[in-house]
Amino acid sequence: MKPLRLFVLALVVLGVLAGCSRLDPEGAPAQDVEATAMIRKARIHLIAIEGRGGSDDAVGCGDRTGTLDVELPTSEPALWGALHALLDAGKRYQGSGLYNALANSPLKVERIDRRGGGARVYLTGYLELGGECDSPRVLAQLTRTATQFSDVKTAEFFLDGKPLRDLLSGKG
Repeated sequence: MKPLRLFVLALVVLGVLAGCSRLDPEGAPAQDVEATAMIRKARIHLIAIEGRGGSDDAVGCGDRTGTLDVELPTSEPALWGALHALLDAGKRYQGSGLYNALANSPLKVERIDRRGGGARVYLTGYLELGGECDSPRVLAQLTRTATQFSDVKTAEFFLDGKPLRDLLSGKG
């Protein structure tokens, strides 16, 4: 009887560990989550002005991106959910010490086309930027939010069919 109890206990421990492998200790999406996995919590990238508290590579104007984990109203595929959460964040997280360069831009995801490790994200709406430093911030927030998933290596963004990178650089 004792070996059976040990076997059952071992199965329970393995089950708990397997369940935790998709989440970090705070319950946030882990880096090995695929873009199509259904999630209820998304990680979004905002801006740590002048690098205060940020963790990623420099963005421009001395800034870095920092992450926040947010609850989604319903389960969504991870890439869609994270982008929706970012675009819907507005000024909601001002007290976090992070800045959202997209806060005044009413953007929506129209569609996402995937090919291999690339994602093309088509947005509708318009950009309202707070100065020249917001251009690299916007691109960094969107790109890092999209490429956090294990199966998304690159992301291109289009606004009303035009490459967002060109619009932000003044070429569009």
